[in-house]
Amino acid sequence: MPRTASSFPEVSLFEEMPPASSADALTHFNLMLQSVTLNWNSTVSPRAYRQVARAHAVQDTEQQIVDALRHLLSERWFEDITLDDIARAANTTRQTVIRRFGDKAGVLSAMADGLDAEIRTRRWHNPGKTVAAIITVLVQDYEQAGDIVVRTLSQEARIPEFGAILARGRNSHRAWIEEMFAAWLDKLPPSAKADRLAQLLALTDVWVWHLLRRNQNHTAGETGRLMIEAVERLLHEGAVR
Repeated sequence: MPRTASSFPEVSLFEEMPPASSADALTHFNLMLQSVTLNWNSTVSPRAYRQVARAHAVQDTEQQIVDALRHLLSERWFEDITLDDIARAANTTRQTVIRRFGDKAGVLSAMADGLDAEIRTRRWHNPGKTVAAIITVLVQDYEQAGDIVVRTLSQEARIPEFGAILARGRNSHRAWIEEMFAAWLDKLPPSAKADRLAQLLALTDVWVWHLLRRNQNHTAGETGRLMIEAVERLLHEGAVR
């Protein structure tokens, strides 16, 4: 028999809240919330519950497989990684990897989708209004994803599957730079705007971060400062010409 709204137990989280202390109130609130959760779970059929649990288990397994490839790529080249390696690192079987993703390229595609979503969230969640704020967001993103991106770039020439993935990343970075620096770019005539955008893309490229952080061994803070100063100098010199 279908459940209607009236068939669910009515529980108020806020009635009879004890006024004793904030700690007591929080404890009481958590107990009431658990009560609501238990009552809601009791209205779900066993079959529906199993279906939800199974779906969650599938998602968890898929994420473990994707994470496994990402970890392996930080240590080895793509062509040296096998499906068995991925399965072993994910604590699952080769057949499960094949069933979920088809082949190694399928796992790579899923990893790229996840990485792209992470980067977009980090960069667009709190966009900066100043050069310092913009570059700080960029460096924080590179601290999270820069190494795997650089390692992927270094394999682009010999791994065809990387081409589309990296092209999408470049387009996304370009769109972000255009948006973040629109206040400076939009003041310029078309030809000068195109030149300035090209310069900004060069100064904010992941390879610049990699050179400063990994080759020259600057700290994240020093790397941010150097990149900020370079971009500010570019924009200032361009404005006074």
